[in-house]
Amino acid sequence: MKKRIESDEIDLIEVIVNIWNNKLKIAAITVIFIILSIALYFIVKPTLNAKTEILPITIFENNLYKQYNTFTTPQGADDKKIITQNRFNVINRGYLLSLFLEELRTKDIIIEAIKKYQLIDQKKFDSEDEYLKAVEKKALKLDLLRPINVDGSERGETRLNWTIEFEVDDEDQWEEALSFIESEINKNIKNYLKLNFTTTLNNLKLLDQFKLEGLNLKINNTKKDYDTETSNRLAFLKEQALIARKLNIENNTLEVENFSTPSGVISNLQSAKPYYMRGYAMIEKEIELIETRTNKDAFTKNLLDLEKQKRALLEDKLLDRTEKLFNNTPIVIDNDFKAANIIYQDTEFKVSFSLIKTILISGIFGIIFGMFYVLVSNAIQQRK
Repeated sequence: MKKRIESDEIDLIEVIVNIWNNKLKIAAITVIFIILSIALYFIVKPTLNAKTEILPITIFENNLYKQYNTFTTPQGADDKKIITQNRFNVINRGYLLSLFLEELRTKDIIIEAIKKYQLIDQKKFDSEDEYLKAVEKKALKLDLLRPINVDGSERGETRLNWTIEFEVDDEDQWEEALSFIESEINKNIKNYLKLNFTTTLNNLKLLDQFKLEGLNLKINNTKKDYDTETSNRLAFLKEQALIARKLNIENNTLEVENFSTPSGVISNLQSAKPYYMRGYAMIEKEIELIETRTNKDAFTKNLLDLEKQKRALLEDKLLDRTEKLFNNTPIVIDNDFKAANIIYQDTEFKVSFSLIKTILISGIFGIIFGMFYVLVSNAIQQRK
């Protein structure tokens, strides 16, 4: 009885011949793989990588804020204008775009859009909490791509504007969602700018009111100080007048004294004398003039400067003019206000896995599996 001699060596020629003889079978298996992959491709739609540009407002739209910005910019060393400039934001395309991007980064409106336009099917989740977690996770996947030039891009790509990148399943739903996002963000920014301006304006008006109250208080105190000082002065003068009368000093005759020295006479030397030495005639006249004054304000120290400050504050129309100019900006007068524009109509959609790539990969796997099947089945037959 002959023993079967088994060899572990592989005969490549035999393998190639075997594959060639079963090429139709391998081709059939490959076709089946391709048909199944195409069917799966259309049943389970691949996600789309959507890129959409964000455009700032145009130069013409930016110029609509020029008067307001110029007026709130300090033209000199005026403190009021400097304070106003420090409080009121300059509104231009850069500032509006930064607000728009900040709203996008918060993801709140993205979450709202995902829910509103059913970018995630809620029926796939067992509970509301699971669905909300999935929505938040999906919103966090939205990327904001910075503008880049050819030199700054690793792939030689050029982006002149900020770009939104997001994975979606349906083109129409995402475009509708982008339109909603743009509208809501612009609406929120418009409300924010109005509220911020009104709050700042009211705060500055309140500061002016505090300044006015402070000036009125200083003016009243200055007038009270005058009355007190005048009362004290009259008491002093009346006392000095009585002393002068007692000493029978009617007029001032001792203001100048002469002194003799070996070299001659030094005259016109003045020395401090008690006030009553001026004589009761002059002192009583001073008392009469003080008591008969009809315009006390003219003799009140620092009152004129305080009145000037008060008048300047009352006549200052800077805040009113600023408010008028703000009310003439698109924020107030334009119902279709834009801080920036999402060009959702020109969204670029790219499938994450193309049909051609699917066919190629499935064809390669089909050929490999077909050859493996032919070789294994042939080896099994030889062992029987």
